[in-house]
Amino acid sequence: MAEPNLIYKITILELLQRSGFSLSNSQITDFFLEGDLTDYFTAQQAISDDEEAGLIVSSTTHNNTTYSITEEGKKTLELFKEKITKPLSKDINKYLKANSITMKEENSYRATYFKADRGGYVVQLRITEDDVPALDVSFHVATKQQAETLCNNWKVRGDDVYMALMDILMS
Repeated sequence: MAEPNLIYKITILELLQRSGFSLSNSQITDFFLEGDLTDYFTAQQAISDDEEAGLIVSSTTHNNTTYSITEEGKKTLELFKEKITKPLSKDINKYLKANSITMKEENSYRATYFKADRGGYVVQLRITEDDVPALDVSFHVATKQQAETLCNNWKVRGDDVYMALMDILMS
C-alpha cells in the first residue's frame, strides 16, 4: 500500500511545480477527488506527509491555507518523477488548464487579522499578482466580528474595492 501513497505525495509536488504558484488545500484535494484518484482523507494525509517531510510549506491567512513546493520538494520530485504515469500527467495538465486562472485568482486575494496591542483588531487585506502586491490595505476595527466580516467579504468584493480606489485616485 506504500506505492499509492508515494504516488499521491509525488503528485502533490508535481501539481505545485507545474502550477507555478501556491495552491490551497481544497485545490489540491479537488484534483484527487475530481479525478477519482483517492478519497479526501488519503489526500489530506498525503498533504500532511509532504509538509512534515519539508517537501512543501504552508502559509495560512484567515480561513485559507496555501502550499508551495520547497527546494527539497523539487529535488525529491526529480528523483521520483517516473512515478507520474502518462495518464496521470495528462490528468494534471487537464486539471491545471481548466482551473489555473480561477485558482490563481482565488489565491491572489489574501485577508488576515490579529489582535491590536491597544485593543481592537488590525485587518490586513492584500491583492497580489504573480506574488507582487497590487494592493495592500490595513484597517483597525473595534471587534473580532468586524474583522471577520472584512476578511470574509474581501474575496468577494476585493476587485470592486481595487477598481474604486483606482478610479478615485486616478481622476
